[in-house]
Amino acid sequence: MRIRNRASVSGLCSIAIAGSLFSGACGSDPDSASPTPSLGGAPSEVPGGMPLPPPAAVPPNANPPDGMLAASGPLQAVPRAERYAIVGEEVVLDGSASTGAARHQWFFGNGTNTEAVADASARVVFDKPGRYQVVLRVFDAQNRQNSAGVTVSVTYPPVYLGTFSNTLARIPGGDDAVVVSTDGNQLIVVSPSADGVWSVARRIDTCAGPRTVTIWQDRFVTACQQADRVAFYPVSGVGNATELALGYGAAPFGVATNGDELFVSEQGSGRLTRVGLSAAGAPVVAGSVDAVTDARAVAALPDGRVAVTRWRPADDVSEVAFIEPSSGAIEHVALAFDTQAASDAGIGGIPSYLAQFAVSPTGREAFIPSLMANHTQGTFLSNRALTFETTLRAALSRVDLLADTEDFPRRFQFDERGIAGAIAFSSRGDFGYVVMPGNRSVVILDMLTGVESGVLLDAGYAPDGAVVAGDDEVLLVNSPLSRELVVYDLTKPGAQPVSRVALLEREPLSAVVLRGKQLFNDAADPRITSSGYIACANCHMDGDSDHQVWDFTNRGEGLRNTISMLGHAGTGDGPVHWSANFDEIQDFEHDMRNAFEGTGLIDDEVFNQGTRNTPLGDEKAGSSADLDALAAYVTSLSDNPKSPFRNPDGGLNAAALRGKARFESAALGCTTCHAGPRLTDSRWLAPGQPLLHNVGTFGPGSGQRLGLGPLPGLDTPTLHGLWSSAPYLHDGSAETLREVITERNVADRHGRTSQLLPADIDDLEAYLLSLDGSID
Repeated sequence: MRIRNRASVSGLCSIAIAGSLFSGACGSDPDSASPTPSLGGAPSEVPGGMPLPPPAAVPPNANPPDGMLAASGPLQAVPRAERYAIVGEEVVLDGSASTGAARHQWFFGNGTNTEAVADASARVVFDKPGRYQVVLRVFDAQNRQNSAGVTVSVTYPPVYLGTFSNTLARIPGGDDAVVVSTDGNQLIVVSPSADGVWSVARRIDTCAGPRTVTIWQDRFVTACQQADRVAFYPVSGVGNATELALGYGAAPFGVATNGDELFVSEQGSGRLTRVGLSAAGAPVVAGSVDAVTDARAVAALPDGRVAVTRWRPADDVSEVAFIEPSSGAIEHVALAFDTQAASDAGIGGIPSYLAQFAVSPTGREAFIPSLMANHTQGTFLSNRALTFETTLRAALSRVDLLADTEDFPRRFQFDERGIAGAIAFSSRGDFGYVVMPGNRSVVILDMLTGVESGVLLDAGYAPDGAVVAGDDEVLLVNSPLSRELVVYDLTKPGAQPVSRVALLEREPLSAVVLRGKQLFNDAADPRITSSGYIACANCHMDGDSDHQVWDFTNRGEGLRNTISMLGHAGTGDGPVHWSANFDEIQDFEHDMRNAFEGTGLIDDEVFNQGTRNTPLGDEKAGSSADLDALAAYVTSLSDNPKSPFRNPDGGLNAAALRGKARFESAALGCTTCHAGPRLTDSRWLAPGQPLLHNVGTFGPGSGQRLGLGPLPGLDTPTLHGLWSSAPYLHDGSAETLREVITERNVADRHGRTSQLLPADIDDLEAYLLSLDGSID
């Protein structure tokens, strides 16, 4: 492979047809190879080696006359290579080197063509992007005919110079890249040698929990979510690292730059923070603005604004905030709720886990990889049970940056894939490489035609980011749970990586927890799910909740609000789920075998011994090393995310202290059930008999417990993490804690709160929103 700097996109380029010259302003070296698919002549290869069929003999939108079959003899028109052109700029075609030709006729693939004339040249302007099959038809003196075609890929000019949040970034001035390791608390610089072999050039220790990285003012910048800090490291390696402390619970996630300023999304606080430079050249906070709840991905837009995604939707609202940094003005752009009935072609629902706001190199559109959550279908909600292939599906939404709206008809859903996690673009934006974390793969999308062009396989466990390097010839994929950078040569046939670069020198997790984390995020293992749709992480990304309410009536349950796993330490808080239907994490074997339609991690013979094949039956621990590893990972999730509703030092504010006193008072009775450090009385009274309470929150869709009859009560959930777990109650029927205290507690069965004044409720809510596992 060739590793070289990309040429400028301005100037003249050329295409040869039978030794002739095809020229236009398209920024491509006529003598260089291209990884773009050729639709002329024999079958060609797109990036990743996926074959395309040969083209039709004539363009589909401009049919030449009959008799286009090749003639014998010296008459010949042969395309040499495909090339690029720019929308609106004149392209000159010259077929004078065709042999034996007396007349020449051009079919441009856009519905127009020339007459058959002696002049071998033609001129055309393409007025919109696309892959145009230009066909040259030649005639000899006896009116015999021959033809050949070449693909002209027409794009808008690549003009976007900003960045968007990603787990790796290209370093300007070459092909080196920097990669994030969240578990390893490191940035890793990787570099290619002259013969294209990639290796680690440098490792940089960071603050805790780095999530994304960009390059700003000759510094690597990463958002350390766990540490509530943004960290800066000299790209050259010379100089001191610096850090900016954000507020307690800010949980920064995304970093992006327009060159002058740096922008940071704070997932915990929902704010967008601007960073500039002091007179001495040190990074300083220049301002911040409330952006959107659950702020996740961030992108600097071509017009100077900044986009921030809401990671998880609420109340069927999936959205992106467009922010003017200087004024703080905000426009919210909604992603449409899809009302289609589930079928083989797609599902309805709402985009969730908006992982990235990826701006095309043209600067005219952006794409949002996500998961489609079909949460309005189910036995109770629609009289149509959810299946493994209708619950969720990977999706890619398109936002028109010229109109600030989603182009809903062009939303793309991927078959047999559960979540799209990131996208990288070719330099002109005509190909998109969509990272599929659960499927260990990358799907290639032809962005000009809107169809899948191939799949890159074996991308490792939970790949979460990618960049294109090497003059569009190399794709780098970050595979954090394989601890590797996976390298694909886009010019070679085949869909396998050409090399893998080990990123970490020391493994930060135990072998069993790492294996469990891999399985938790995996949908490519047929033991876990059928057809690659469902991974545990698809409802519990990062171990958290998807904030959705699912209809599990067909599972013998009812409407169930997804519970975060963070802070619970597996079964550390007692039984699992709202109805206490599992007594060990290994009981998730039933979900894999049933709802996910996997074959299971336990061998069938062992699974069917005694009562092991029923929830709450004989113990499953020890029956499968992989199932025990999965449980070990879930058990490792012992920390709740920090609450941004607390003071900067992590303490309770005045309102929360007043609310704490009320919460602990005998008059309210809250601590009757929400007791002890974990604020729960969840426990087993006897094997298979949990302590359950009916606090008056049941509704028509509350369903059953294990399909055994009316729901007798609910397990008491811990209150830690309430600040980030809306909606509330087992069926998600309360959007706010205030609703839980008032509208959903009219009979005082869920604490005696009816006598509280509005100010008292404010204080109680302030306390509940401050609960994050801290001991106050």
